[in-house]
Amino acid sequence: MSRTTRNLLIAAAFVLAGVVHASAQVNTQNHTTVNTPNRMPDNPIPSVYGGYQIGVGDILDIHVNDEDDVSGRYQVDQEGNVKISLLSRPLPAAGTTTFQLATLMSEELKKQQILREPAVSVMILREMTQNVSVLGAVMRPGVYPIEKPSTVMDLISEAGGLAPNAGNTLTVTHQGQPVTVNGAPTGASNVAANASINLTNLMSAKDPAANMGIHAGDVITINTAPVVFVVGSVIRPGAFAVQDRRSEMTVLQAIAMAEGPSPVASLGKTIIIRQSSSTAERREIPLDLKKIMHGKDKDQVLEANDILFVPQSGLKTGAKRLGDIGAQAAANVAGYALVF
Repeated sequence: MSRTTRNLLIAAAFVLAGVVHASAQVNTQNHTTVNTPNRMPDNPIPSVYGGYQIGVGDILDIHVNDEDDVSGRYQVDQEGNVKISLLSRPLPAAGTTTFQLATLMSEELKKQQILREPAVSVMILREMTQNVSVLGAVMRPGVYPIEKPSTVMDLISEAGGLAPNAGNTLTVTHQGQPVTVNGAPTGASNVAANASINLTNLMSAKDPAANMGIHAGDVITINTAPVVFVVGSVIRPGAFAVQDRRSEMTVLQAIAMAEGPSPVASLGKTIIIRQSSSTAERREIPLDLKKIMHGKDKDQVLEANDILFVPQSGLKTGAKRLGDIGAQAAANVAGYALVF
């Protein structure tokens, strides 16, 4: 082997050794970065909105660093608190999210000088009471579970949206919250509170505060719209809900929803049958539907459960029957002539 060839081989060997050494350094640095023990971020509990909502009776899996004396499974008691080992007082848990409880517990561990940089994680192993009832004028009334912070609109959507007969008011009944004194439970509960929401403002997003938060155990009730009944000599008699939640229904609107009077209707003898608010008696309010339809009389406003009765005219009925008989006879004659 010549001297030149030997020198080239030696140089190549040095270069290859340098590449391998550099690669080993890179791999060692990456390995050290990934597996650096006990390296904690500056903010171990991210300040974000989220997590699953905790309720009374839920079983929680709480993990704190590698501290076996604190980590473990805990159940939320009937007062809505969870008693953590080493902490001097119970922590309020019911109604909070897993993120919020983790943040609170981290602060308490530092405040009570148990851990300097606690990293807390909270998980719900078993949910016991994470349900909300949605009742009234929705497409699918029932009981719905909630696993995260939810609003009124979220639950209405879960229930399939508003029913056609939905009214203008929604009521949220909050269950009584546990009463505490200086952070300690007293065993008492506040009285359940009701919140009334205007559905028009809620659905139009005019009032963001109307889309309030919902918690486990709440009951949402959507009231039904006022209903008026149109009976008698109309094309489609029946019960009709007030579609416009901001106003009431007038006589002409009710007649229009019933697809108008029939040809034999006695428009001048129409009456409104109204239940008295003070007694069980009904009173009759006569009106001339023909004048109202021609704009010669005031279009009256109907009240909830009013009955608009359009009677049938005897003369018109007799004339219509005679006309039907004459039309049938003419048809028979025409048929006979064609056959002949």
